[in-house]
Amino acid sequence: MVDDLDAARRNAVSIYPEEFSAFQVYVESYHRAVAQRLRTITCGPLQITDVYSLLDWFYNIYNRDVLGAIGTTTPINYSSLEPIVPQETVDRLEQDCISIVRDKVTTELIQVLDEEERRWAQSLHIEEYQSHLARSVIQRLKVDLDRSTSVNQFLGARVARCSLIGLADFLYSFQRKVEMFHDTQAEFGDRGDGYVSRTISLVNCCPSLRSFVERCRQCDPQGSEESAQRANSSLDRIINQSVRVLTDRLFEHIRPFFDKLMKRKWLNNTEAFEAIEALIKQHFKKFRRMDSPPYQTLVGEVHRRVLVEYVRAIMRGRVICTSSKMRKRMAFRLQDEAKQLKGLFKDLESTSSWLDSIVCHLADIILLEDTPSIQMEVAVLVKEFPDIRKKHVSTLLNVRGMMRQTERQEILNVVKDFECSSALMCRDHALFADIPITSEVHCISLGFLRLAMTVSNWFSEHRPRRRSKCNLFITF
Repeated sequence: MVDDLDAARRNAVSIYPEEFSAFQVYVESYHRAVAQRLRTITCGPLQITDVYSLLDWFYNIYNRDVLGAIGTTTPINYSSLEPIVPQETVDRLEQDCISIVRDKVTTELIQVLDEEERRWAQSLHIEEYQSHLARSVIQRLKVDLDRSTSVNQFLGARVARCSLIGLADFLYSFQRKVEMFHDTQAEFGDRGDGYVSRTISLVNCCPSLRSFVERCRQCDPQGSEESAQRANSSLDRIINQSVRVLTDRLFEHIRPFFDKLMKRKWLNNTEAFEAIEALIKQHFKKFRRMDSPPYQTLVGEVHRRVLVEYVRAIMRGRVICTSSKMRKRMAFRLQDEAKQLKGLFKDLESTSSWLDSIVCHLADIILLEDTPSIQMEVAVLVKEFPDIRKKHVSTLLNVRGMMRQTERQEILNVVKDFECSSALMCRDHALFADIPITSEVHCISLGFLRLAMTVSNWFSEHRPRRRSKCNLFITF
């Protein structure tokens, strides 16, 4: 058409008088012929690719590459040209796009998910850390989103909204199937290495799916917010449940060694702590196959729970310091293991550095001698960990071997002002809230403290004194 009209402009238009507007007549004739051809095409059944091509021709190509190219050489009266395609035809074509996309997200994606679910049970003997599910889903939806947004923003927004509604429904079904997979494995499976790798592969679907959800939301920011929230909620549940089952699996192996910490044998034996460290490293050889950001959620939760169990072991009061020498031994041991834990989780790329200081603060409270210094350390501890309570500090003072009520009360008063303040609580930095101290445990700990101090004092008073060399000399 462009070539024909260019030839007419060069060879035929000059023959006619100017008032005939010969070039405009040629343009209108060709325009009517194209419109007639498009009406014929749009009357029959069309493939989705043809629909996008026709809409792209209507919205972009014809005006830009045909009329635009022709109009650069000779002015055209665009107002006399009727629409190349009637608006009702355009509306019908756009609705065809939406219907095809809706059918795709309600039938094709479910078929993909059903096929994927069958693979979960059949391939548990194989260690696979990546799944094709996310790529398959995104490829199916991305084609329509790319084509529709290239046509115009309005059509892209409608396709994005339809895609996101269907994707949110699909992700909810995905979430439910993941939950059933974990429940089935917990009840009937052996939850071996294949289960771990499958769990990680399911989580690894989430980052790319979340990115695609966000892309759809950006194409239709006002109409897709609710669907985006539903989709992200399902992804969050998949990640959180998988993090929980992997963390629980790790703690099934390391929890017995926490029971061996903070006993008298622990002061001279590093085997239990070294076993915890070795098992964490061993499990993370597989856990590190998880993609970020879910990996950060996993390592952050493991980091937090390890510190919770470690502090819980301290709070059990199984070691009561009966002398300054014993306090130093315990404090130095705590500081050394705190340093090792910090290095371990730094190597594992944990971003929960707020946990690194907790054991050092507890060690300092055990180590320091004068009450004002202990008060300052407790104040720092309360500021960094506002969920700590008087019972926690009181139990720590029991471990320290502090008997005098006056000194204890001066230190506990530091906590008192914070205990009723919910405004200072930050759930992101909650640690002591997961370490309840019951009154029974507190009383038993205090009873052991008094008994230990009594026995220690008795031995101090009744220990045979060595006679000095001077006395021996005088005797002889």
